[in-house]
Amino acid sequence: MERQENGWQLVRFAGIPEALTEGETQEEARSNAVDCVIAALEGYMKAGRPLPRDGPGHAGQDRAVLPSLVTAKLAVYVTMRKQGWSKLKLAKQLGMPENSVRRLLDLRHSPHMWVIDEALAKMNAEMPIDLPKPHRRRNVA
Repeated sequence: MERQENGWQLVRFAGIPEALTEGETQEEARSNAVDCVIAALEGYMKAGRPLPRDGPGHAGQDRAVLPSLVTAKLAVYVTMRKQGWSKLKLAKQLGMPENSVRRLLDLRHSPHMWVIDEALAKMNAEMPIDLPKPHRRRNVA
């Protein structure tokens, strides 16, 4: 996040050059950042491209945190690409119409989580989850 001469906050993502947004305030810029990253990732998915993974990891308040459901859908997309599965193949394995798989991969649609779990299971994959480390409590004397 960079403050511009006009006072607005510009947000760039080193690993996703297509993603660029701004906001009049830092809060607005942060809110726009998540939507911007989701839009950029949707572009990668529609083009059938691999998702970017080379960006530097960030900690702290200046990082965009994707919703868990979006992350789960990205796991399905990455697994499909890795295993060479089409939407049609996954639909057949799940016993559902292909447009249901399209909705499953739509980052702005909210399917039931069990559908994502079932899709990953059909591809013999799973979504690893790293739980945050607990913060150490300081003793106050």
